[in-house]
Amino acid sequence: MVAPKLIPNAWEATLRNLGLFDQFGDIPSGLREGFRIGAAGPVKYTLVHSNHKSAQDRPQVIEDHIKTKLEYGRYSGPFTQSQLEQIIGPFHSSPLGTVDKPLAPGKFRIVQDFSFPRSSPSSSLNAQINSDNFPCEWGFFHDVVRALHDTPPGTLAATCNVDAVFRQIPIHPDDRPHTVVGWNGQFYVDAFLPFGVASANGIFGRTGDAMSRIYSLCGFGTILKWVDDFLFIQAPLDAPNKDIPPRFSLEAIYALADRLGWPWKLSKSVPFANTFVYLGFEWDIARKWVCIPAPKRDKYLRRLRDWLNTTRVSLVDTEKLTGTLIHCTLAVPLGRPHVAALIAFEASFPREHKLRFLKKTPDLAAKQDATWWLDTLSAASCGSSVAKPPPVNPIYIASDASSSFGLGVVIGNLWWSWRLVGPWKSEGRDIGWAEAVALELAVDGVIKSGVRNASISCRCDNQGVVYAWAAGRSRNPRQNAILLSIMQKAAQANLTIEVIYIASTDNPADNPSRGVRPRDFTPANFTVDIPFAHRAFVAIAILE
Repeated sequence: MVAPKLIPNAWEATLRNLGLFDQFGDIPSGLREGFRIGAAGPVKYTLVHSNHKSAQDRPQVIEDHIKTKLEYGRYSGPFTQSQLEQIIGPFHSSPLGTVDKPLAPGKFRIVQDFSFPRSSPSSSLNAQINSDNFPCEWGFFHDVVRALHDTPPGTLAATCNVDAVFRQIPIHPDDRPHTVVGWNGQFYVDAFLPFGVASANGIFGRTGDAMSRIYSLCGFGTILKWVDDFLFIQAPLDAPNKDIPPRFSLEAIYALADRLGWPWKLSKSVPFANTFVYLGFEWDIARKWVCIPAPKRDKYLRRLRDWLNTTRVSLVDTEKLTGTLIHCTLAVPLGRPHVAALIAFEASFPREHKLRFLKKTPDLAAKQDATWWLDTLSAASCGSSVAKPPPVNPIYIASDASSSFGLGVVIGNLWWSWRLVGPWKSEGRDIGWAEAVALELAVDGVIKSGVRNASISCRCDNQGVVYAWAAGRSRNPRQNAILLSIMQKAAQANLTIEVIYIASTDNPADNPSRGVRPRDFTPANFTVDIPFAHRAFVAIAILE
């Protein structure tokens, strides 16, 4: 059996014509014979799990679902257990369940739980599958950013969505005993890739990778994808070119897809325009700007208000809120430090199954983070620039901290040294805090030296600070506040900052952090002001 729309012979011919067959030759054979899903081996005995309560409570929803699948030829059956065992041998039937569709009240998504049972070790299908064996490419947020960096004036983008994404992919007959559907004592063979199998994203994703390469080599511009969402970015042609399809034409995209049987869901296509929505964000090509679309902002604001107005909140609600805000930080990078307290509060919930419904009162720091986001998302334009980073300034920058003495910074051929004084090691201040203060002083020194509109690299021998800067947040509230301060200063000076690790033995700031004058460097000829928040704990050091 082959997929009802994808055309194996057309795929093979196209891949060969474009020189892609060596890379993607498994796709035509998979479309003809079915794709292997990565199960550990054949089913050895029949195992039928009871369906989940969410399915048993909605029998009409399940029966309508099965009827539709039978009408479209995606299921075969019904069979009794003995009938099916005579046809395909022993089989496993994972439990069915239903999930509410939040944007369609009264509608439900049918799921088959291939991760059941969740005991350890588990006998589930997904426990057998190593999803790392099914790699594919993804068009992430920063891939879009890079794609937009050098787009010339007049560049436009369109988005297309694949129809019934996984259900276009047949699975190999030898693997179908793993995905049998059971309902009311009757059984159905699912011939196509079901949602919920651990390898499903990778199996379809590989087909999507090939489709992206086909479009790219046929002159359709830059193509990025996220599961079933495809983004086409096209620049205008300097002159007509008969070897390149018409610019900004959905019809040209459809024509190539039709030859392969690739099923775009036309109702979800968005024509070429200067703005587009992808990954849940709205992008403006001409302005080089990304923001959170108004409908999503409204949804997120409701979630924030509900959480803030609830005296005691659950782990599930806190996870939803934190996940939402972490997603938002892609478009609002200054918000990254403002999820740290929420993450810490989420981590404070017990994870025992018997306590899964426990509710807790949010602490002050978590509420402050949530309130910051409430104010930020209420702004009319909630986003950030995705313009190309400013040019690299190769100035050498290094910072270090030592609990035995203080802080050291090197910028170019100049060095600075400060002592740690007073009760600095208290109230959450530790060596990680000191390393972050040293980094802030280094950035302050760079800005005071006149560097603006530049990309710079700061060297640091503390892995915690390096990782915290990359993540945009720290679990330590004191360090987190410093990261936020650095981000704000960098934004004002239009600095793009990379913090990279350097071994202590190679760090020229190590000596001044220990009260030792560094060789081959000159004492600084200007003063770097100590930020007000640190003046009780940091003082300028004069080294002999």
